[in-house]
Amino acid sequence: MAPRHTFTVKEKVDIISRLQNGENHVNLCKQFGVSHSTISTMWKNRAKIMECFESKSLKIKKNRNPTHQDIENTLLVWFKAQKSQNVPISGPFLQEKANHFARQLGKTNFVCSESWIYRFRQRHNIVVGKVCGEAASVSQNDCNN
Repeated sequence: MAPRHTFTVKEKVDIISRLQNGENHVNLCKQFGVSHSTISTMWKNRAKIMECFESKSLKIKKNRNPTHQDIENTLLVWFKAQKSQNVPISGPFLQEKANHFARQLGKTNFVCSESWIYRFRQRHNIVVGKVCGEAASVSQNDCNN
């Protein structure tokens, strides 16, 4: 029995685009070492895969929705607003804000952990890094030029 192979979203999109360009199922099966049904399932779920590709990280292998979607949406809106003002945000500060929004939304069973923040960052492609002093002073026009 062949070992199980899990494809990333990017790999699935590549396979779907090759199928759309007329490549044969059999050739793809041989190349990736998977069964015909695996490729067919990707083709059948292509709309869902493409939606995930456009909105999420390319490295994820399973499309899971968060259990506290309302907290996540509120935190994401707040995070984007802070980033647009070049406010540096650390992990503990994000945790504190998530707990704050949970209390505001009346969620008593939610406690934000480091792993929740890690997965939040993964789902939304948030990379933590230093904001340089000059980064905010450069106009978008100069960057385009």
